[in-house]
Amino acid sequence: MEIKKHYKLYKDGKNWCAMALAVAAVSAGLVLGNTNVKADTPTDNVPVVKTTNPTTGDANAELASQEKAAQAKDNGNYGYLDAAQVVNNNDLHVSGWQATNQAAGKDNRYLVAYDSTTNTELGRTSVTENVARPDVAKAYPDVVNAKDSGYQATMDNLDWSKVKSVDDQIHIVSRYSDAANGEGNHVDNWSQPINLDKGNYAYLDNFGVKDNQLQVSGWNATNKALGKANHYVILYDRTAGHEITRVKVEPTVRPDVAKAYSQVINAKDSGFNTAFSLAGIDLNHELQIISRYSDAANGEGNYVSYWYAPKKFAPANTSNQGNLDSFNLSNGQLIVSGWHATDYSQVENNHYLILFDNTNKTQVKSIKVTNVARPDVAKAYPTVATAGQSGFNANFGPVNLTPGHSYSLVSRYSTLDGGNGDNGQSKITDYWFNPVTLDQQASYVDSFTKTDNGYNVKGWMVSDQSINKPNAYLILLNDGQEIARTKVELTDRPDVAKVYPSIYNSQKSGFNGEFKVNSAKANGTLKVIMRFAGDDANKNFSDQYSQDYPTNAGNFDNIHVTASQVSLSGWHASTQAGNKPYEWLIVLDNNGQELYRQEITDKNISRNDVQNVYPYIEGANKSGFQVTMNIPTKMQGHLVRFIHRLTDDKDGNGNFIDLSSNPVLVNLQFNLNENGINRYILNNHINHATITVNHVIPSDTTDVYSETEDGKPNMVVVHETANPNDSIWGEINYEKANYNKAFVHAFVDENQIIEISPTDHEAWGAAYPANGRAVQFEQVEVYGANNFARELVNAAYYTAYKMNEYGMIPSLAQANGTGTLWSHHNVTQYIANGKTDHTDPDGYWANRASRYFGTSYTMKDFFELVKYEYSHL
Repeated sequence: MEIKKHYKLYKDGKNWCAMALAVAAVSAGLVLGNTNVKADTPTDNVPVVKTTNPTTGDANAELASQEKAAQAKDNGNYGYLDAAQVVNNNDLHVSGWQATNQAAGKDNRYLVAYDSTTNTELGRTSVTENVARPDVAKAYPDVVNAKDSGYQATMDNLDWSKVKSVDDQIHIVSRYSDAANGEGNHVDNWSQPINLDKGNYAYLDNFGVKDNQLQVSGWNATNKALGKANHYVILYDRTAGHEITRVKVEPTVRPDVAKAYSQVINAKDSGFNTAFSLAGIDLNHELQIISRYSDAANGEGNYVSYWYAPKKFAPANTSNQGNLDSFNLSNGQLIVSGWHATDYSQVENNHYLILFDNTNKTQVKSIKVTNVARPDVAKAYPTVATAGQSGFNANFGPVNLTPGHSYSLVSRYSTLDGGNGDNGQSKITDYWFNPVTLDQQASYVDSFTKTDNGYNVKGWMVSDQSINKPNAYLILLNDGQEIARTKVELTDRPDVAKVYPSIYNSQKSGFNGEFKVNSAKANGTLKVIMRFAGDDANKNFSDQYSQDYPTNAGNFDNIHVTASQVSLSGWHASTQAGNKPYEWLIVLDNNGQELYRQEITDKNISRNDVQNVYPYIEGANKSGFQVTMNIPTKMQGHLVRFIHRLTDDKDGNGNFIDLSSNPVLVNLQFNLNENGINRYILNNHINHATITVNHVIPSDTTDVYSETEDGKPNMVVVHETANPNDSIWGEINYEKANYNKAFVHAFVDENQIIEISPTDHEAWGAAYPANGRAVQFEQVEVYGANNFARELVNAAYYTAYKMNEYGMIPSLAQANGTGTLWSHHNVTQYIANGKTDHTDPDGYWANRASRYFGTSYTMKDFFELVKYEYSHL
């Protein structure tokens, strides 16, 4: 813009003044509008210009006459728009001047805003006060109205909806008219086009998840929205690169924005507040809000958009951790405690606990909970921001449970406040704790004692079956047959609830029951059934069983055998002893034939230890006995059982109750003189080696013995390696490397006994069923008479040692599968059923016996050596 100044004298009242007249040559449109400012920043005040009143009456006539006269000198139409500025977000404040002698007779002065792009008038304003412009009068001395040609007005009646674009050519038309409405005969001066502020201003006040919605509020003020009446807010997935959804919004009043951006026409109505459903939104993605003004109803067509800064709602740490500390049903209600730590809870800030029936695949109940502090979790998970407030303690109250069903507790963080936090549109983060199956039960009899009328039983019983079987019964069995029952009311047992909190109603588990029963009926093994039942205790019930309570109990505490006598002591208590005052010792052989009997006179010895264990047996505290007997010849060397008998007959017969001992070998008989090798061993005082334990075979290779009732071995199998050129360690190392194919428990040679595998577990050396019954060892082939004899001693000692360890009495293998001493050949002969065909150690023994001693050696000879070692343990 080029500015030129001229100076001219003019008269103001009585004074002459000099003034500068500024003339601007404008080569482009007038730029209007403020600089960008923030909300609540006030705009500069529009300067006040001194005005003069238009002339009226005679003065008008005189002026008109002057103007007509002056037209001969200057008939031009001069004017300039000094300033045009949008104020108050709607009004157009304009100032300028129009000087022309053509205004003669045109006393109505107007300013018109005209959109020449659409050929539409936006509005007009009457100029009621002229503004003195001495600068114009100086420049145009021959124009009569020049000195009062100025105008300054706020056009507050403009219809901006007629503007189709911020780029429309909008002019200010200064008009003198002879019509009151500004029409009629008139003379116009058109300004250069005015330029509206084209900035696009916006701010996002809120962009967050609340009340199960993605809530958005903010504002977007821009004159570019002119002609674009449809305002949309668009949710855009920046990560995936596509629009998610859009919503058309109604404007909300934003006086703060209007104040800050007074030059923007829509600023006062630039606000928006809307929400999006969370369905289909991935909070792990970057999301972006777009504000769009469009001329199309669907938000397309011609539009102007503002892209707000993107935001990612998912936390930086996306881990999901939890633990269920307690699942407590002990009082019949479900009480849970634990923690669930995930930073998704910062967005999903509603916490629910859900009980889910895994069996029926249905929700049982859900509750909303408030988190509690868990500093221990914060310490364990320092990178989880919410870990310190991740705990929960909640009571579900009574819940509808079904015995046998599997239940899971689910901890859920959700954006939804209501229900269980999931309405199909909410965002949730679940943690499923380990399931709990309601199939637990436990019981214990604290005491079982004799009363005058029968028995008293105290203890506790719990079962998840009691959920729908609330009635508690105690039933007394004698040898499996019911002899009494009583219904009991369960009482508080906080100790049980502490140990079994997850079993239903374990707090109410105690019982104290009385059985009225004739002692004559309680003559076998007693047992207490603890029963939970429904209405019919014989049809719908769940039972637990106590330990056995034998009514005839006893033990031979000590059996000491010498060459000529046996001393015995022990105790024998029975509920049937009341009318049986006589006590006898009876000896039976292995076939059940009586060998000897003797009355016991040293009896009724105090045994308080027995009373403590058997309080339900009357007289248990006086159940001790002791006796010494001479050994008759027919008992020597025999396997016998000792019987303690309570009887009503002085001769030991009549009505009686017996207690039997384990088998006892009385002065085991052996003969080492029949075989030359055994005589060599005896005469040369050859002793055995010490057993070395070096378990190179993993102990978990096999389990306990599968072919015996108690899982313990009941026989020993003798093997021989059949390898003439290997040492004991060569054999051990081979089995160590190949144990998955076959192995034995131990190896022996002339100097060593080395156990390589625990004898509490099976070995794989002789096929089943022998593997499932036997301790097994290998003899390494040795050379020389003395070495062979020493190896036999080591083999016999290891055999005897293991027999004694597991309560076996030495006896030769029999075709019916009995006996404790077996060769591999015996296994093949009697029990293998074709699974093995080995005959060791027969060939090895025969070879060495003939080669070094000129005799034979068989299992019968080895049996005598085993008995010798057994008797010297």
